[in-house]
Amino acid sequence: MIVADGPVDDDGPMPTRDPISDIVDVTEAGPDRFIGSAGARNHIGTVFGGRLLAQALLSAMKTVETLHASSFHAYFLAAGRTDQPIDYRVTRLRDSRRFANRQITAWQDGQAIFTMMAEFHAPEEGFVHQNASMPAVPPPEHVAPIQHFVRERAAELEQAVTHNFAAALAIEMRPVEPENYFLARPTEAARSFWFRQSGAAAVEDSRLQQCLLAFASDYWLAGAAALPHFLPTNSTEFLITSMDHAMWFHRPARCEEWMLHDTSSPSAGDGLGLTTGRIFDRAGRLIASTAQECLMRRFRA
Repeated sequence: MIVADGPVDDDGPMPTRDPISDIVDVTEAGPDRFIGSAGARNHIGTVFGGRLLAQALLSAMKTVETLHASSFHAYFLAAGRTDQPIDYRVTRLRDSRRFANRQITAWQDGQAIFTMMAEFHAPEEGFVHQNASMPAVPPPEHVAPIQHFVRERAAELEQAVTHNFAAALAIEMRPVEPENYFLARPTEAARSFWFRQSGAAAVEDSRLQQCLLAFASDYWLAGAAALPHFLPTNSTEFLITSMDHAMWFHRPARCEEWMLHDTSSPSAGDGLGLTTGRIFDRAGRLIASTAQECLMRRFRA
């Protein structure tokens, strides 16, 4: 349910770090082998995990003629370097009338840095239900871009927050009630935010739209697990890094349109935190489900 009130009335696009054309620029380098560019650095100077998700999924799609992705499960094995291309190697595990399964491993310097298992499925008649409701939040036009929030409240925020969020990000993002976790220690490990990729309007292929959604799904997911424990979640005193990522595609969507990622962490312990997410379109349809485990460490003097 969208609550239609708020002080902002703005739908202007914000710049992002990576052009859409670059994210989905994966070229064939041999049988079931593909090369992708590493793109811009993330906040810790390595390859953004969403790029690995998108390009690995796209590499698998290039070996599957028409089927759309239904899910994937991935592990981040080592930090990716942004000064080198990424070598994606695909293994064909199953090809049947309605299903295909692929394993994709990303390599740099002879080292595996990422691996994914992806499943593809042909649509068929079946049972339909949605037992998930979008939370009651203001529409994106009534929510400020995160860059505007951190610039306007810079005097109240940790320097790491303004450093990380004042400039262009991987996606356009508008967090709901950001003061609840940027300016206070929340008791609940949960947050919701609107996101989109305006450049996706030029992408006609619905399978490429799935890759772009995979790219966007990695941004700001794991951090919900850290909210009750440490703020800001990206700083020199605190390390948070993604260990894995899972995603299930329920319904098609266009990534240039606003979607809400509703995230929460059911558990954290032993240095690890789990976050799950639900991605809704503006009509309240559940588009995708996400899950991610992260490593969380506090550096003590």
